[in-house]
Amino acid sequence: MTVDITGISYFLPIISFLVIFIVSFAVMVKAKFPENKFLQVFLSFLIAVIFISVAGARQYVENVVPWFAVVLVSFVLILLVLGISGKSLESWHGPMGKIFLVVLLAVFVISALFVFSSSISPYLPWSAGYQSTPASANLTDWLFEPRTGGAVLLLIVSALVAWILVKSE
Repeated sequence: MTVDITGISYFLPIISFLVIFIVSFAVMVKAKFPENKFLQVFLSFLIAVIFISVAGARQYVENVVPWFAVVLVSFVLILLVLGISGKSLESWHGPMGKIFLVVLLAVFVISALFVFSSSISPYLPWSAGYQSTPASANLTDWLFEPRTGGAVLLLIVSALVAWILVKSE
């Protein structure tokens, strides 16, 4: 005989929200960033709300892990270049260090434009997918979307809950 535990699926979003809130709050308290208790609670609520409402945990991890790997590999390559140079970091304040930094930044920006071209092309005036409607029409459409109203409502509720929790201490 099996036990039917499908009812727990109703509570999974709440449990996920609480776990994310508790972990992010604990990290902020331990790091003492920010030092204001209200901001710690509010930012923890905000992170939990964004994590739960914007993307599922699986999709979030699938999106973050490759970019974390890219940042890690880039960091190792930068350290490798600095290690090969054999000079202290103070020597990078000169013109060669600034040129290297500009070239490195340009490489990251250009590669990001290629990677995210399908996502940002509707917003670039020189692209084929650019929508020539007035910006005010797009802004008003965006402001009155149910998703925007829901996000604003979540921000207000998060601020209210953070204020109540901090006030009760």
